[in-house]
Formats: sequence, C-alpha cells, structure tokens
Amino acid sequence: MVLRSNSSSKRVNKNKQVAQPEIQKPRWLDAFLRNKFFEQCKDHPQRKNELNKYCIDCDQAVCQYCISLGHQDHITLKVYRHVYKDVVSIGTMDKYIDCSEIQRYKSNKRLVISLNPLPHSGSTSNNEASCNTCTRKLNEPNLYRYCSISCKVKAISPEPNDLVPAVIPDQNQNAPQEGMDIPTQERPEANAEFPRPRKRRRKGTPHRAPFF
Repeated sequence: MVLRSNSSSKRVNKNKQVAQPEIQKPRWLDAFLRNKFFEQCKDHPQRKNELNKYCIDCDQAVCQYCISLGHQDHITLKVYRHVYKDVVSIGTMDKYIDCSEIQRYKSNKRLVISLNPLPHSGSTSNNEASCNTCTRKLNEPNLYRYCSISCKVKAISPEPNDLVPAVIPDQNQNAPQEGMDIPTQERPEANAEFPRPRKRRRKGTPHRAPFF
C-alpha cells in the first residue's frame, strides 16, 4: 500500500465500480494492526506507563522508556485513544500508506484514523452510509468508503487463502478402481472394430515378357 492519492477530499460514488490497483503492503502493517496498545509495559511497570508507540524497525509496541533505552534511532508511530479505540495521526500514517477513503475523526484538535473499526451504533442496511468492508455506519459516506485502516487493507489486499481454490480436484477420482466391473458399453475394446484380414488375389500362370 505504497501508492499515494489525493482523492480523500473528493466525493465518493459507491455505485461506480472502480478497479483497485494491486498494491504491496508494508511488511509491518499487519502486526501493527493486530497489536494491543495502552497495556502496561512488562519491562517498565511504572504507574501510568503504557504501550502507546509502535517501533516499525522492531515490529513491536513500546513505551516511552523502551524508546529511550534502545529505540532512539528507530522509526516509531505514536498511537492515541479515541472512543476507547486505537487511532493514529493521519499526517503520520499518510507517509507510509495511502489513507484516502478512510473515515477521519477529530481527537484533541488532531485528525486521526482508526486502526480497527470503531464501536459505532451497529451496522446499517443502507449501502450508501456504511463501510464497504464491515458495514458499520460512516459519518461522511459521501467522502469515505472505509471506517478504519484494517477495513481498507481487507478490501484491497486479499488474503492468501482467497487466491487458492477451496477444493483441489483429485485427478484420479474418476479413474476406475481395481476390481470394479466396467460395463460393456464403456469398454473401449467392445466398441473397437477389428481390422478384417486382407484378401490376397491368387496368382495366375506366369508369363514371360515378350522379346523385341
């Protein structure tokens, strides 16, 4: 997901099917979305010391003390809380992925996007007002298609299992098993025509070639 787009300010027409480009996700993105933030750091269990940052170089959640003791020169992302969910600044995240069409929220005068779906008031049957992936309600459906980063990732980047057929046909499943009786009409030798013996003409009385 390294493509850049400036279409976030444009209105979205959900009735128009647009082919999504094939993209390559950053290697750390899946782990970042699965991580649990704002838990107490096990290495630094000080009071109110939470895992509120993510080290891209190490693929792990870290606290402020972790950074000062071993991640000073690493690339880190600051994670915030909004409606009891993890969010990240749109200005920071847009450096690494295309954040267009993802619902934006305002938290402490900062524009943020959610890592995973926010606890909205349930799903809606109106496709014009719901996330394309999780069908949760969107605040501005005319501008956005997805309510979170993970929803856009699921929509654009298919799972590996989606590219493999669910059932692989057995090439030998139609082959007759040993000991089974094959009907006469299915036997190839029953329908084959045997060549008839060639009739040879009987030789007559030999004659010499005439002399000139």
